[in-house]
Amino acid sequence: MNETPLIRLADVSKVYHLESGDFTALDHISLDIREGEFVALIGPSGSGKSTMMNQLGILDVPTTGELSIAGKNVARMTSLERTHMRRDTVGYVFQKFYLIPLLSAYENVEYPLILKYKKRDTTGKAEAVLKSVGFDKDMSAHRPTQLSGGEQQRVAIARALVNEPKILLCDEPTGNLDRKTGYQIMEILEGLHREGKTVILVTHDPKIAEYAKRTITLEDGRIVGS
Repeated sequence: MNETPLIRLADVSKVYHLESGDFTALDHISLDIREGEFVALIGPSGSGKSTMMNQLGILDVPTTGELSIAGKNVARMTSLERTHMRRDTVGYVFQKFYLIPLLSAYENVEYPLILKYKKRDTTGKAEAVLKSVGFDKDMSAHRPTQLSGGEQQRVAIARALVNEPKILLCDEPTGNLDRKTGYQIMEILEGLHREGKTVILVTHDPKIAEYAKRTITLEDGRIVGS
């Protein structure tokens, strides 16, 4: 693994200014995540998991402290630079899949490539990444409503991978699935980690967290175990 952390949070705090007063969602967090790690973030509701995910996914910036991803200080970047970094560096897998219902599985996976390159995929990349999660051409032609929850999450994983991100950020990826299907999805993520992908998993389920090689526990916006 590279000695320089892929992600570094140095004394990061996130404070929301509310009418009822300031709310500290992250409280002086310092954390390094190296390339190729499989990390689970766990903690009770309100512990700061979602706020941490927004930081790691470059959806928000710290109130104080420094967040660096791939050697770049996120807070010092322009909004456009952060948008490009999100597109090129982070792949997102969500609990609710967020597939576009009018598009086929293939078109959902191809869509990030169209956004990036402004043209249809002629490289075979979308087809290849769908194949890697168990989809053949016939299955790839189905729309999300014709797929089971587990199949939709496989498509979502393929979509997250198609731009070859350095980081795969998974927010409760098994939350809408039955236990057996959830384990199948985790086996896919475990396989991606073995191939060298950096996987960050946000979950409240200790059994799912066991797939990770390192677990970080949040409570009241602080790291209480890692």
